[in-house]
Amino acid sequence: MMMWAAATVFLLSCGESEPDFSGKDFSQEFKEGYVKSCQTQARGMSASDAKKYCKCSLNQLMTFWDSEEAAGLDMQGMAPYEIQRILVTPCMK
Repeated sequence: MMMWAAATVFLLSCGESEPDFSGKDFSQEFKEGYVKSCQTQARGMSASDAKKYCKCSLNQLMTFWDSEEAAGLDMQGMAPYEIQRILVTPCMK
């Protein structure tokens, strides 16, 4: 899974199209809520940059986990630096 995740991050960073997450269990409601919440909390960036950043962060989340439930359960016990490493750092370009 880590190899696939690395390949996905590489493709996203090269400007390729978004990966296919159709096999993942993330509802449209979850995805829209995640991006909206993220944009509300984004500080120090324009609205368009915040939208790009938040979509990237959502893609990172869907790359590392197979469902919104699994992501929520894992992140509850994760150290903040781990969450930052997975969801924030790759999207700060």
